[in-house]
Amino acid sequence: MNVTQSPAPNTADISTPQYYDLPEVAAILKCSVRTVRRYIANGRLAYSQEKPYAVIRVSADDIAAYYQATRVGPRITHRPRRRPTRAAA
Repeated sequence: MNVTQSPAPNTADISTPQYYDLPEVAAILKCSVRTVRRYIANGRLAYSQEKPYAVIRVSADDIAAYYQATRVGPRITHRPRRRPTRAAA
């Protein structure tokens, strides 16, 4: 009896969230681990933690949300103001 095996599912199509530890997040954000901890304490950066005092993980979605929240918009250009001229002495 011939039995054909079903094809293996493509695991690249399954989107699993990617999590990073604090040194990896610091490298992505180009800052120190201490700064990442400060962002987490201030609530600027979301994180995941299974138990208190366990390893802190940050998802790629949380990093993207941080970038969106801290993104600076286009610079508004104004006409330069003229400084009053000094009177010749």
